[in-house]
This record gives sequence, C-alpha cells and structure tokens, in this order.
Amino acid sequence: MLQNLFRLLGRVYRLLWTCILVALLSVATLLTWHFYQQEHLAAQLNAGGQPVTVRVERADRAPRALWDGLGNFVYVGFRYQGRPYETRFVNDTLWLSEGDRVTLLYQPRLDVFGQAPVQPVARPDRVVSRLIGWTAVADFTRETKALALFILVSVALFFVGSGLLASLTGLTVIQALARGVLVICLGMGALFFTYNTVQYYRYAAQLQRHGQPMEVTVVDTDRVSHGRRTSWYTYQATFRFKGQERVVPIERADFERLNAQNSRLAVRYDPTLNDFISADYDPGLSELVPPLFLGLLLVLAIRPVRPRPVVPAAGGGAG
Repeated sequence: MLQNLFRLLGRVYRLLWTCILVALLSVATLLTWHFYQQEHLAAQLNAGGQPVTVRVERADRAPRALWDGLGNFVYVGFRYQGRPYETRFVNDTLWLSEGDRVTLLYQPRLDVFGQAPVQPVARPDRVVSRLIGWTAVADFTRETKALALFILVSVALFFVGSGLLASLTGLTVIQALARGVLVICLGMGALFFTYNTVQYYRYAAQLQRHGQPMEVTVVDTDRVSHGRRTSWYTYQATFRFKGQERVVPIERADFERLNAQNSRLAVRYDPTLNDFISADYDPGLSELVPPLFLGLLLVLAIRPVRPRPVVPAAGGGAG
C-alpha cells in the first residue's frame, strides 16, 4: 500500500516538473520566434532600407508583449509623408521623448520603419584563431542563427511535450511520431556536422597553402584540458601582431619547445581570412567524431524494432 503511494507521488512529481519544463520551453519558443522575426526584418532593412530622420510625436513605454521586458524599449509614433507610423525602438544609452528627432531605416517595398543597425565596435585587443573552438555557425548571418535557435528550441519543446502526452494518454502513435522526428533530427545533425567538419579542414588547408610564412615572438603558452577524467590536451600560443594579441593552436612539441625559453614560432598568415596557423600544426581527426557519432545514432534509430516473441502460456493438464 505504502509502496504504491510512493510510486504515485513519484509519477506526479515527474509530471509536475515536465509541465514546468514545457511551459518554460513554450516561452523560450515565443521569444526565439520574435528574435528571428526581428533579425529577418533587420536583414530586409539593411538590404534596401533608406535612412530617414523623423520627429517623435508619441513615446509609449508601456509593455505590450513578453519580450518588452528584455531591454530598454519605447514604441515611437511619428509621421512620414503625411502618414502615421509606429515602430519599436531599443537603445540602452538613448532616452527618446516627444519632440526628439531620430534616424530610422525605411523599407519602401514593405512600407515599414525599423531601427538602424548598431555601429560595429572597435577592433578587439585579443583575437583567437577560428581553428580554436571551430564552428561553421560563425559564417552564418544573424538571421540564419536566429532561425536555427528557434528550430532547436521548438524541437526540444516537441520532444518534451510529446513525452508528456504519451505518458498521460498512453497513445503509441505519439511515440511513433516522435521516433520519426528523432530520425529526421539525427539526419539533419549528421549533415550539419559533416558540413562543419569539411569546412574546418578546408579552412586549415587554405591557411597552410596560401598563408604567408613568418616568425613571431610568443609571449604566452597554454595547455587546455578537455575533461577531468581524460588526458586529452590541446595547446595554444599567444603573440602580438599589429597591436593585437593573437592566439593560435599549436602542437605539443611546439608547446614544450616554447616553454624551454625558445620564444620564436613559425606561422602562416592569410590576410584574406585575417587568421594564423602554426607552420607545424596538424588539424588531426577530432573533428570527425561528431558526424560519425551522429551517423551511428542515425543508423541505430532507423533500424526496425523487432517485436518480442510471444511466449505461449503453459497449457493445462490433459483431461
């Protein structure tokens, strides 16, 4: 009796936390969709937007949506060519009020106004080679990154929500649907990481083939551990180039040599990529692990599930 009660309480506890997770993921899905819409509009404004200076006639700071709590916002109303317009303006350093003048971007094809893009920041003092922590996502536009984030959060919501529905209803069709979506996600993940790996080796090969050979003076070295229970280390060297600190991956032999008071390192520099590679650096095979792992999971997920054989019940004695 007591054991059944504990089982019931445990099931209710798990369902409660699953419901909370579904609610949080639902909010995250709405926020990431809004973020994608903003980036999509910004891309259209940057592509064909015209700078227009308008006079603010109305400034409304009352929250209208969930994302209004994520920054310093104001809904500004104004007139352009005799017609009323309104747009959402976000800025942490500017306080807009009635009568102020502000420059916005106007997209004639869409007949909408939007905020002008933020000016690029000053040149960073420290630049880390893209070969360190490589990801092809860095080449994506902000709009594409926002869309990918929305898809990832939506997929997470689908799996958690379908698991909740399956536990509440016991419908096998939900499990079959979730398995189909899982196969698609694994396939897309394997394709992406394959593309990511190919781009990594192409990038390293371009630096090695087209990079200008030079020698630099190393000011610091570092050994990075990739886990408490592993002896896998990667090595980095830091040097100065045109007033910036540059960090590049190096081999273990270079790391040990540079720590023995020999501070000169042979590198190659590609000005088109604005990146360095150590002359002796070997890209290795570690980038092959993610696509191979996801490919293996995809094969296992595609394999048909064999039904368990039915064990016949023991027959009664002959009459």
